[in-house]
Amino acid sequence: MAYLKSNELFGKINPEKLYEQIPHPIIIADHLMTPDNMGALIRLADNIGASEICFLGKEDEHRLGKVRRAAASSRDNIRWYFSEETDLHELVPKGMQIVAIETADNATCIYDTELPENVAFIVGSESHGLSDELLSQCDKVVYIPVPGPTRSLNVSHAAAVALFEWQRQMRDRELRMKASNASRHSESPTLNDSHLCIQRPTSKYKHIFFDLDRTLWDFDAAAEVAFECLYKKYNLKKLGIPSAHEFHEVYHPLNEQLWTLYRADIITKDYLNRARFVQPLEHYGIYNTDLADHLSEDYVYLSPRIVRLVPGTMELLNYLKPKYHLHLITNGFQEVQHTKLSGSGLESYFETLTVSEEVGVKKPNPGIFLYALHKAQATAEESLMVGDEMAVDIDGAKAVGIDQIFFNAKCEKVEGNRTFEVKALSEIMKIL
Repeated sequence: MAYLKSNELFGKINPEKLYEQIPHPIIIADHLMTPDNMGALIRLADNIGASEICFLGKEDEHRLGKVRRAAASSRDNIRWYFSEETDLHELVPKGMQIVAIETADNATCIYDTELPENVAFIVGSESHGLSDELLSQCDKVVYIPVPGPTRSLNVSHAAAVALFEWQRQMRDRELRMKASNASRHSESPTLNDSHLCIQRPTSKYKHIFFDLDRTLWDFDAAAEVAFECLYKKYNLKKLGIPSAHEFHEVYHPLNEQLWTLYRADIITKDYLNRARFVQPLEHYGIYNTDLADHLSEDYVYLSPRIVRLVPGTMELLNYLKPKYHLHLITNGFQEVQHTKLSGSGLESYFETLTVSEEVGVKKPNPGIFLYALHKAQATAEESLMVGDEMAVDIDGAKAVGIDQIFFNAKCEKVEGNRTFEVKALSEIMKIL
């Protein structure tokens, strides 16, 4: 791996192709006070390929020099101007939706909001945000969740998060459209009313993709044993934690919440590893980040080495291996998942392993499924995904045209269509 200058890299991958199908965005900023923020927004507008940026308020000659210096060469690459117009629809072309990046009572989380293709983003001033008058003119209002102790974002940082989330959504739509076109001529599905899922013939499948944790690897059983080891090693009873089981019961929902944030790219891997032990310790009034770091480090080492498989795993893999190409797609950490596979004997069953860290996106992002298909030299039409999470494994596979088996071990009522559903791994042998 060698360093490349950004112009060299982006010249190869041609990211501007995104705009062959969709309009360039517009940025509007309301009465910004800081030249550095204004310059940063001009540079951001240049980076994202915006068509223009409008600063609401009077042009101030005294600040223009500082704005130009902060914008550097971008000041000549992008149209930017000042306007005292208060009717936003006079500033943006007809048909363009206005999306405010603001904390407001009607705001929705940006990661849960479908952003429009033809969009003008508006940000408020550093001190007062957006006025109610401007908010009322917007088609959508989105907020960016901030998990850290300082609960506000710099205006240029907030705009950057929003614009690149918009770009990500546009790329995902393009990938889904390509996948849909590729599978357009596949067999028409029929609805099985008894299972509320789609059924198709199974003879076409050549590649079976599995999720790992809680599908083949009994994640919770291994974690319970790891917590027993941690409880004894660090004498947590002396610190007021009644039992390893209770500590794990506190840890589990907090860990799930953090993983949801990690999958959405809101927090980093390092933040997840520390916070998932800091927060349970704080539940017992223990404020010790060093202890949390030691627990995290030992847990990451121990848990993948405590082999616990979901009942029926080896029987199923032995049955499938002679007949199909088997693959894994997982959101776990790369070093952890490799340790699980090598230590459990599972490694020899799978031809490819796709880990989210390797791809740069996590399930249910269509990108990881398309990457796995390419790595396996498989097509969506001849593939089947097996996983235990409807929103992560099943919906993600469905988005790129891969049929799915929902492993519903807890027999929960879960909304959404799936090709097949099983309550035990052994039932897959009846399907395949």
